[in-house]
Amino acid sequence: MKHEIFVNMSPRETRVAVREADNITELLIERDAERGVAGGIYKGKVTRVLPGMQAAFVDIGLARGAFLYVGDYRSEFADVDVGEDGSEVRRSPQEGNGGRGRRSSPLPQIEKILGEGQEILVQVSKEPLGTKGARITSRVSLAGRHLVLVPWMQRVGISRRIGSDRERRRLRGIVSSLRREDLGFIVRTVSHGVTESDLRADVEYLTTLWDSVNQKRQAVKEVPALVYEEPKLHLRILRDLVSVQTKEIVVDDADAYGEMQEFVRKFMAAPRPRITHYKNAQPLYERERIEQQIEEGLSRKVSLKSGGSLIIDQSEALTAIDVNTGRFTGGKGRSLEETILKTNLEAVREIAHQLRFRNIGGLIILDLIDMDQISNREKVYKSLLDALREDKAKTNLLKISELGLVEMTRKRTRENLVQQLCDPCPTCEGRGYLQSSRTVCNKILRELPKAAEYVKGQTLTLRTHPEVADLLFSQESETLHALEAKISRIVAIRADPRLHREQFEITATP
Repeated sequence: MKHEIFVNMSPRETRVAVREADNITELLIERDAERGVAGGIYKGKVTRVLPGMQAAFVDIGLARGAFLYVGDYRSEFADVDVGEDGSEVRRSPQEGNGGRGRRSSPLPQIEKILGEGQEILVQVSKEPLGTKGARITSRVSLAGRHLVLVPWMQRVGISRRIGSDRERRRLRGIVSSLRREDLGFIVRTVSHGVTESDLRADVEYLTTLWDSVNQKRQAVKEVPALVYEEPKLHLRILRDLVSVQTKEIVVDDADAYGEMQEFVRKFMAAPRPRITHYKNAQPLYERERIEQQIEEGLSRKVSLKSGGSLIIDQSEALTAIDVNTGRFTGGKGRSLEETILKTNLEAVREIAHQLRFRNIGGLIILDLIDMDQISNREKVYKSLLDALREDKAKTNLLKISELGLVEMTRKRTRENLVQQLCDPCPTCEGRGYLQSSRTVCNKILRELPKAAEYVKGQTLTLRTHPEVADLLFSQESETLHALEAKISRIVAIRADPRLHREQFEITATP
């Protein structure tokens, strides 16, 4: 599959688009004033311990305290074992060091291992999202292209997704011979089939990086303090996104081009990715039609080639995606069930693409078109599973229900595209709707008798939005006159375009 990366640099913003088979599958945005904190290592201070939640809040210098769950805490001196993927396995006290079967022991009580004012080294695992603070862990790690350095592990773990025993032995042997005894490494899935020189480049890069982190950590006197910050986006992609399938990396800034070439020369083994400096007058993202795809990514509606469509509604609780047939009728000789099947198959492939491109995470509900045949539901479900295999974010999904719904989750580590590029509408405050002029008018007619009881003066002045004022003057004039007679007051209406349509004010006129 054709794999290209386009890097657009501007004075205050960096954008990276990944294109696969002529579709933008991922869009990463980093702004100088809003740089993400995920991956950063901090020396923090515990501010609150919550036994009821088995968690603690840690001050790492951000606006809100970072959240540390007891399951994400690990003492530097804890006696732990590690699974093949590098995940921690606690032994029960009865097993000792010689027990063959592993059994997870209960998690320790947070109040017994952490206290307010205690200083700990933590790493941000999830960006602050909305009103939630950052999620942190004390299991510090540093990621490279093929390896992850895990300083507390002191052994070599292999990704479970590498199924070949022969390949696992080969990789473990190479990394074990290259690593320092005091450092552990996890071999990532992408390491399958890579050369020793690739692994050596990663070991040397990560070892040097960890030594610098350790030195800064020991030198820090004031807490909270940042000990390690992830590289800038245009360098980070060389580590996280580049693969053997990457045909070309195109960057439109001379300084960034030089920095990327230097990074590749220092830390990446041959064959190195091809990096091209884009110098044309026409902006890179316009020429590649990426700007157009970004605009489309902010729309609720996504058109399908068959004529159907997706409607994507995002809320704080979940994301709902509705599939519609639209103008697609299936053509001659095709039954309704076949038409629905074809639309759903196309829809789930597009849904998988939109989840990656828009970076939608959390709980997701897919409302597919109802299918009568169980075999067709199975076909659509398998098609969705296949499409999601290209997604690096962890996903879990249930089978299609009798109502045609699919419940799924996608790991959320940063803001989605809409959250990054948009603010809630100041008019509707993010609700997506306004109370109608008729609703506000009726509310005013209910409030006027109440106001007459506590607002003194013969005349009540009503300030309201022009649309509401027009309705009161026209269709509701008789109702208003009857109300004036009932409360024995005169109501003077003043249209004020500065007011929100749902706002009004009743005051006394001297």
